[in-house]
Amino acid sequence: MEYLTYDERSVLTMLMTESWATPSSIAKKLGVSRQLIWYTLKRLREAGVLGPPMLYIRPDHAGLYYAFFQSATRMSQDAVLKFETLEGVHIFALPYKSEEELRSLKERYGRPWFVPGLKPKPLTELQRRTLKLYLKNPLVSSTELARELDIPRTKARRLVSWARRNTNFTYRVNLSRAGITALAVKTSAPLGAYATRKFFRCFAYAAGFYAVAFPDLGTAAEFVEKLKTADHKAKIHVVINYELQPPRL
Repeated sequence: MEYLTYDERSVLTMLMTESWATPSSIAKKLGVSRQLIWYTLKRLREAGVLGPPMLYIRPDHAGLYYAFFQSATRMSQDAVLKFETLEGVHIFALPYKSEEELRSLKERYGRPWFVPGLKPKPLTELQRRTLKLYLKNPLVSSTELARELDIPRTKARRLVSWARRNTNFTYRVNLSRAGITALAVKTSAPLGAYATRKFFRCFAYAAGFYAVAFPDLGTAAEFVEKLKTADHKAKIHVVINYELQPPRL
């Protein structure tokens, strides 16, 4: 596939950072026709640049504790989040059930860091069934959910809202082929105007951890410069591959 145009890279970053975006809303933002966006998405999928959606569900909602690690050691297959970086650093989140399991993870991957205040939460049966349906179709509507669970639409709307608040939904994009700059960031500084660039933003914000995506290197460099000015201790890594997967429900 030839190099992507700026508009094509913009479409991909919108899907990464605004995962609920529809072809119509993308077309409106770019000032092009919906048909052109449909064609662009079809072409990018066929070329292997745009992959399927990925979901990250809070592990504490599956009755688990979890911790983040940054290590040169390749990450476990059980990780619910994986970022592979250009610098050879692997950043990942692993669920665990006990202090004994956590000690084992520390021995293998080093010192962890945690999202403050998150502890395992019990799920109601309706919440569990909602999440399972949501995993099959992240774009499930309240009408569809009401029909599947045989519940009133008002309750279904609340459950859909709850599911979206507690999940991170994005798309797999082949970053190197797309020419998109993605960064994993750990900082105490607010992202300000760049907050809309986040494609991993759920729950780790309390620990100052984000991932951001840009359609061009110039905007990414501007972001890095401003972030380093605001927080000279900020840790920034170039992401070359990423994966989100839900814990076992």
